Amino acid sequence: MLKRVLVPLDGSQAAEAVLPFVELLAGRASAEVHLLTVVPAAEEATATSDAFRYLESLTDRLRGRSLSCEFAITAGEPGDTILSEADAKAVDIIAMSTHGRSGLARWILGSVADKVVHRTDKPLLLVRAHDGKDRPAATIDRVLVPLDGSPLSLSVLPFVEEVAATLGASLVLYNGVPPLDVYPGAETTAARIGTVIDDLMEQGRAFLGQVAREVKERGKVEARSVVTIGFAVDEIVRVAEEVHAGLIAMATHGRSGVDRWVMGSVADGVVRRSSLPCLLVRPTEAGRKEE
Repeated sequence: MLKRVLVPLDGSQAAEAVLPFVELLAGRASAEVHLLTVVPAAEEATATSDAFRYLESLTDRLRGRSLSCEFAITAGEPGDTILSEADAKAVDIIAMSTHGRSGLARWILGSVADKVVHRTDKPLLLVRAHDGKDRPAATIDRVLVPLDGSPLSLSVLPFVEEVAATLGASLVLYNGVPPLDVYPGAETTAARIGTVIDDLMEQGRAFLGQVAREVKERGKVEARSVVTIGFAVDEIVRVAEEVHAGLIAMATHGRSGVDRWVMGSVADGVVRRSSLPCLLVRPTEAGRKEE
């Protein structure tokens, strides 16, 4: 159950790009929203008053939209402070923007988000920064979930299913078959290539078919599957657009299963390449132990 959402903000429109998605998720889940601004320690006295006015205005706005909301201002290094606040508040998810320089707190959003991605144990919702009127509407009807056949990737499904159910969205399960030349020793004759690719595609369909059935049996959300050939990051970004996904949700950290993805590298690539929000979930302890 989603009860608390931490939203780091720095006073810029770029950072506020995450707010429509926070409103959507927190509103559907009746979750508490915790806004956080981290100011430079050397400028604490002057920066705090500006941050207070900024966050107070945003809090009033969110409360006016029937959301439970509070805010905090802390001096220190942004990445470390966000991680500490997430633990102290026992939040269920961190939601923040990526890319671009910031406002009153002068963060470099990409660097701060990158630090949080690689050090938090919390699920992380990342939204590409969009300034002003170019900001897209927060609509999530489908969630693309890349899976590679490993316990690592599958272990995130309970949380992803909960988020999708909260949003009233369906899941599109995705498995990618790498091009044949990434397999050492693969024969290069056309006939052999065709046979190997067909076998791998069939394995992917069987794997996703079983997962989709298990998802449906749990009864929270509907699920369908897609299998394609290509490099993981390229295909995840392309398929997400093709199926009109509003969110990409995937595991981070560790090595994978049948398709030998390195999930952390794939997740990083997808975040950098896709214009869609990305939900990154660190695998459960059980998933990591089975790798």
